Amino acid sequence: MEDQAGREDRLEQRAREVFDASVESLDEDARLRLSQARFEAVAAAERSVLARWSVWAPLGAAAATVVVAVLLWRSPDQTSLPPATAGNGEAAAEAVELLADGEDLDIVENDLEFYQWLDATSLDASGSTG
Repeated sequence: MEDQAGREDRLEQRAREVFDASVESLDEDARLRLSQARFEAVAAAERSVLARWSVWAPLGAAAATVVVAVLLWRSPDQTSLPPATAGNGEAAAEAVELLADGEDLDIVENDLEFYQWLDATSLDASGSTG
């Protein structure tokens, strides 16, 4: 394992030496042209990234605005009651009286049949069959 790592280190060192030698052998004019080409490539890449954002950002903002407008337009009226409680005022009043009384709560705590009946009654009161 160390032998392979040593070979990779030697290969890396040799590649670096060859690269440095090739760069040093270039004349000043070639170095200048390569440097300018590198700067132009970097600038073009930056413009490309900015161009993508400048196109998609306004479109995304417009889409978000449309979604918010549709949600506000389609939202239900805030003053209406939920369907389960709209026509069931008597049952709600009885539940409040039962809680306020407090005497019969001991019987209800461990009565599974009562909870099943309550579940069936609440489904019937909401308009579904149960």
